[in-house]
Amino acid sequence: MNRWKLALTAISAGVIGAILVLIAMPLVFGVNPVALIKGDIKNVGVTTDAGKTRTVSVSDPAENQMSVSEISRSVIPSIVNIDVRNAPQRTPFFTIEGQEGTGSGVILREDGYIVTNSHVVEDASEITVTLATGDELTGTLVGADQDSDIAVVKVARTGLPAIDTGDSGDLEVGQLVVAVGSPFGFEQTVTSGIVSALGRSISTGSEMNGEVKSFSNLIQTGAAINPGNSGGALCDSSARLIGINAVIASSGGSKGIGFAIPVNTAKKIADSIISGQPIQG
Repeated sequence: MNRWKLALTAISAGVIGAILVLIAMPLVFGVNPVALIKGDIKNVGVTTDAGKTRTVSVSDPAENQMSVSEISRSVIPSIVNIDVRNAPQRTPFFTIEGQEGTGSGVILREDGYIVTNSHVVEDASEITVTLATGDELTGTLVGADQDSDIAVVKVARTGLPAIDTGDSGDLEVGQLVVAVGSPFGFEQTVTSGIVSALGRSISTGSEMNGEVKSFSNLIQTGAAINPGNSGGALCDSSARLIGINAVIASSGGSKGIGFAIPVNTAKKIADSIISGQPIQG
């Protein structure tokens, strides 16, 4: 019986203490506790013993977090569709018609520089860039680095909506990411997922024809990435570019495993290409 009395006494004391705190907060701090819990108040004025008032910030875990639809609206204007055509290949016996392909790109600078994958534009004789507005522009290959699979294309247009870039070094497994690109030619397609893993190493190509390429330090994501997404953006919850979509791991169709080149790497390579400086590994 004594134990029950002690338990009831402890519970009663806790309830009374909580009520006193709720009553005291508006009197002492001038803060409505309900508004504070709802997140309507971000800063609280506290009076110290010296009679001075200082401001204490109240952190909100969801602050600066955007919904997928908000991220999409922010990012889509900076994503382009890239159509390429390769020149016909002539042999002594026949001519192979030029091949066509589709990929994606991200506007890196407002003066017309666009970053994409090297494999999207390699061997291209014609490059057509379609903006989110529907405008079609002729693209010129500035340079490409096959080792990193990064290339830069230039269009003769200024005032373009350059994307905000983040820091891929701050990524954490499990955080929300959004992929934007042109899978199968369907422009401005948005998919969402999470960062599934970091620092992945993969190999692509076929050993039979000696075209195996290895890539390291990639971002693995659960956001659906399909052919045509290559060169598009992988963004964080603040609509900042954190990766360039590059590779899918699939036996056919999207299996929810895609890989992106970290933006810190992509931007470093792109800046070197644009400036004409040697590319550092």
